[in-house]
Amino acid sequence: MAEHDAGTTIRLGYRSGINVTRDGEDRWTLRQVDRHGEEFCRVDLVKKRMRVGRSRIPTGGVSGLYTPPIHRAKGYASCLMEASHDFLRRQGCSIVLLNAIPGFYHRYGYDVVFPVYRLFVRTERLLQARRLLNVRRARKRDEPALVKLYNQCNRYRTGTLVRNADWRFTRLVDYGRPPGKLLVVEDKRQWVAGYALCRTRRDCYFVQELTARSSSAFESLAGAVGTRARRAGFDRVHFKLPVDHPFAEFCNRLGSEWEIQYHVNAEGMGRILDLPRFLAALRPEFEYRLGKSGWSKKTCLWFETELGAAGLKIVGNTARCIPNREADSHKIALSQTALLQLALGYRTVSDAAIEKGVRIPCTARPFLEVLFPPSPAMMPMVAE
Repeated sequence: MAEHDAGTTIRLGYRSGINVTRDGEDRWTLRQVDRHGEEFCRVDLVKKRMRVGRSRIPTGGVSGLYTPPIHRAKGYASCLMEASHDFLRRQGCSIVLLNAIPGFYHRYGYDVVFPVYRLFVRTERLLQARRLLNVRRARKRDEPALVKLYNQCNRYRTGTLVRNADWRFTRLVDYGRPPGKLLVVEDKRQWVAGYALCRTRRDCYFVQELTARSSSAFESLAGAVGTRARRAGFDRVHFKLPVDHPFAEFCNRLGSEWEIQYHVNAEGMGRILDLPRFLAALRPEFEYRLGKSGWSKKTCLWFETELGAAGLKIVGNTARCIPNREADSHKIALSQTALLQLALGYRTVSDAAIEKGVRIPCTARPFLEVLFPPSPAMMPMVAE
């Protein structure tokens, strides 16, 4: 089921047909309809590639799940979510992410896998930054350079999406109301050296995304953002950045405040769809972490989840997925969401080990701590 034309109806064994509409490359809308075409429920799906260090994970995105009031509490959303998972799995996705309303998606196997980071800097502090480089509004011809810069600066950052050469920033600028403003900083050769996507909100001036390749570009963007925040009448600016972002480190000298939230059944949630495929996709990052640690031992790790089981055979700094458990394997029993949380750096091994139902042998912990270090990853905007 790799391709679907607009309006294709697929049968997945439910009481009504699932109508699939292709909305663009790797974008679909699934609708649950009866034989007369009446819509009971709908959901939008995308397929992306998300970075986990040096690995690229085929990732599904779910948004816009909606059931008309007259059809609610009849199980249609559950049927469509199950169909969505099956559809994304057939498209090659090994995990799926969504921005969740509180207390709903856990029933479909989701759990929180990203915290929410908010960096606040007072406008007057930003205005102290020196405007060393020229900052202007982005132009259409800047798009290829902006995409290239984004991928270069985020090439190993967990939680960021891989943007193809034909990806356009207008998807982010026009997503939401009012539309955002994309600022570009030029170096002395008039090459793109950084950018900031800004929006005016009710309570603050909001920078949705910011990337630059040098400290002078960061400083110039800080001053430009501060100028626009003052012009809009706001005394502070909210930046959406992880705590280890280089611009966040730059803001330390200006004076900044962090707000970090760890939600329960809300915000950035995810689940695994295909366990063997997920472990296989993580292999490049596993091998990098093993090599960096100087690991030289041989072992087998066998992961058992409610989705099934799969294993890793580690020899020195190489890792290979195995379909069958070997006699000397360390058996690790945990939920698929706990494994995803470990892979994304959301939880530590010691924290996951005390969860009810999780069984991690003490002899396996040193291996797991090398493979799954904590990481300040941030939820990507999968609908972009």
